[in-house]
Amino acid sequence: MKTRTERAADEAPPRRVLVIGASASLGPDVVEGFCALGDHVLATTRSGALAGACGGVRVESLDLLDAASQDRLAERVLPSFGALDVAVFLAGILPGKALAAYDDALMQQVMSSNFTAQAALLRRLLPHFKPGAQVWMLSSISGDRGSFDPIYAASKAALIAFVKSLATWLAPALRVNALAPALIEGSAMFEAMAPARRSHHLASTPTGRLSTPAELAAVIVNLCEPTWSNLNGQVIRINGGAHV
Repeated sequence: MKTRTERAADEAPPRRVLVIGASASLGPDVVEGFCALGDHVLATTRSGALAGACGGVRVESLDLLDAASQDRLAERVLPSFGALDVAVFLAGILPGKALAAYDDALMQQVMSSNFTAQAALLRRLLPHFKPGAQVWMLSSISGDRGSFDPIYAASKAALIAFVKSLATWLAPALRVNALAPALIEGSAMFEAMAPARRSHHLASTPTGRLSTPAELAAVIVNLCEPTWSNLNGQVIRINGGAHV
């Protein structure tokens, strides 16, 4: 990955980067990673606040489940920010429930938060990308192998199919890829998990360790560099070999 100095030496102009769900587990590190390269970052959170954000970050409120909030971002905020080089979608929820424990409302909320609302937002964003821009979406190991929570797994599998479809039809104007990690050490999911389940995840990972938010954020930032400009329609699976 190039440093800020190396990018300046190349006279590369700062990119305009949109981070959706910047308060999620990977969010602060993703924002910091782009900031460190001198890029301009527009970060969204539901509250419109992001603790510890670096000076080059503009933070705006966004409720993914509210169409009017999506419209505001696309029609009022983005025109003043500028055309996008990169958009990173990090929002999502995990109830951690078996199918019998779901009611219809929660099922709809999970599918909407993790897939449908994100697809709706990306549709609104399409006119705001520069030619050759890229999108990253956060899927999960659960989207490949399934999960105790089948609705969460289904929503993450939907993102994978979405990425593969868009990669075919939107390139070369827009490239779309996904990151699909296993359990992330220190994430909200990790902290809410019973110690026995954490141990199970660790024991089933051949490398004997879990990825951290900082590591995964660095992967996303690095894969947005020009050397990866032919990466499209891919799901980058980082799970230590837990699912191959």
